[in-house]
Amino acid sequence: MTDPDEVPHDVRASLDQLLAEARAAAERGDADTARALLDTAETVATNKLPPGERRDRVRWGCAAARDALPNGDLAAAYAAAAADVVGEPNP
Repeated sequence: MTDPDEVPHDVRASLDQLLAEARAAAERGDADTARALLDTAETVATNKLPPGERRDRVRWGCAAARDALPNGDLAAAYAAAAADVVGEPNP
């Protein structure tokens, strides 16, 4: 039996990739690409994560990273924090 709050492998992989690419784009100063990737990650979190604290925290991290742009270092830190939430044990 699986935990209903467990993040499915494909969703985890998608969010990990999107947030890593958003972090890298923010670090290199490509705010437009970072913003687009964060928007997509937020949509994936909204549509694919079960309602609850994890989904809320990932969505908040995406929004915070987007709001931090064009400060690439701060945006990258928020994107990294959001990625960490995806991989956390159940909150």
